[in-house]
Amino acid sequence: MKTFTKLLLPLLILAMPLVRAQSTYVIAPSAEFTIKGTSNVHDWDETIQKATGNGSFSMNDDGSMNILSVQVTIQCIDIKSTHGSIMDNKTYEALKAEKNPTITYKLLSPVNNINPSTAGTSIAAKGQVTIAGVTKAIDLQVKVQSGSAGSLIFEGSKTLKMTDFGVSPPTAFMGAMKVGDEVVVKFKATMLPR
Repeated sequence: MKTFTKLLLPLLILAMPLVRAQSTYVIAPSAEFTIKGTSNVHDWDETIQKATGNGSFSMNDDGSMNILSVQVTIQCIDIKSTHGSIMDNKTYEALKAEKNPTITYKLLSPVNNINPSTAGTSIAAKGQVTIAGVTKAIDLQVKVQSGSAGSLIFEGSKTLKMTDFGVSPPTAFMGAMKVGDEVVVKFKATMLPR
């Protein structure tokens, strides 16, 4: 048994991927999030003025990295329309912002052995998003690229249906303007090592 253990231990050590210590990253203030939608009158868009979040990453000895966790939080009141405060207030009302003041995203499954470069690489991220108090699973295709000073840049978009989250598409002008159910959320966020 002792000989078997002596032979098995080196094999197990060689078979294990060598992972360095975990690093924590935070979302830079320059993060860009937009929401684009339609209505029976005109297309519309909103920007998210601020997002907070962090992620945990580890580097492998071969230079690849693992995304272990990511969380992003957006305050509903930081969503601003290009059409002014009437649209802002309709958005907050639809999102039930008084009761559910935040929108959150959380990565559910680690993404392993990715090789971000300055050109970027595409990954599939499985996570969950909570909007208006309703949580749904979400799959994202995200471009990850390396930036300056060890930063990582994440970019992607996702089409969502408001009604999937119990959000009634807003109306205005006594129902004359009706917003479409689908919106496209686009993001480009830099994460900086803490």
